[in-house]
Amino acid sequence: MMLGHGFGFNIFAAIFGGLVGLAVVALIVLLIIVAVRSLRRSGPMGMGSREDPLAIAKARYAKGEISQAEYKRLVNDLKG
Repeated sequence: MMLGHGFGFNIFAAIFGGLVGLAVVALIVLLIIVAVRSLRRSGPMGMGSREDPLAIAKARYAKGEISQAEYKRLVNDLKG
């Protein structure tokens, strides 16, 4: 009689333990994904974005951060 009860408990423990283990693995994978995305955004060692310099100059000009003359100078410097 005790054999059936003990067997059922072991299955429950195995399923619960497996789910906990799966959750731990999923959490580790999620943390790795978040870390990689964060590094891509900020660049290595937090050195800023790795965006195209021409795109950055264009965005700064569009925001009004630099004048047209400065934008043209930057484009000429970057292309040549």
